[in-house]
Amino acid sequence: MNETRKFKVVIVEDDPSIQTMLATYLSANGGEVTVMGDGKNLLRECNKGQPDIVLLDVVLPGDDGFVLLRKLRDAGAESRVIMLTERNAIDDKVLGLEMGADDYLAKPFSSRELLARIQSQLRRSQTTLKAMQVGGMSIDPATRETRGADGGLLPLTKTEFDLFVHLARKSPQVVAHSELFTVLGYKSGVETKALVMHIANIRRKLNSMAVQASIHIESVAGIGYKLVS
Repeated sequence: MNETRKFKVVIVEDDPSIQTMLATYLSANGGEVTVMGDGKNLLRECNKGQPDIVLLDVVLPGDDGFVLLRKLRDAGAESRVIMLTERNAIDDKVLGLEMGADDYLAKPFSSRELLARIQSQLRRSQTTLKAMQVGGMSIDPATRETRGADGGLLPLTKTEFDLFVHLARKSPQVVAHSELFTVLGYKSGVETKALVMHIANIRRKLNSMAVQASIHIESVAGIGYKLVS
């Protein structure tokens, strides 16, 4: 039996039955749980309690999950955010990832799958690596910062940072899709769109820093990605 890892989680969900199910299950598996029916006080709670995980429903009274996610990221909140979407709402999933969500789950989902996703996020947040230099960029896992040669900060989300560091460690080797799925906490071959979107976000941010000439992520068809500097 694996030891129970303690973590703080905020659940933003307006369905009372889902609130109860999630709160009961996560409390029994190491979670210090705070439940909210809407997001009016979410930013205040994140600033005060610094939760490890925010479970954020998309459809909510008042501000929806996307608006709340934007407010969290704009305010610099570093909690990992798992979006809860409807099963066929592909656009919701893509938009959430583009806006800085770390993961998503489609309803209905199993409690065990949710816990596995949470534990994966917790493991990634505790990963420690030595600082490194790649293509004129400095990567410091201790501060979770990536900076260009001019000192400018590359504004990566936690998930994007984890993928970027993993690619940097292996550079210039090709990293298989299956290995990157593991970094994301997914089973091999599952949630392909999530990986594609995270890579696209990293590329876009590299381009915005005008460092694409010295460092970029290449796709290797049918195999994976590699960071080239």
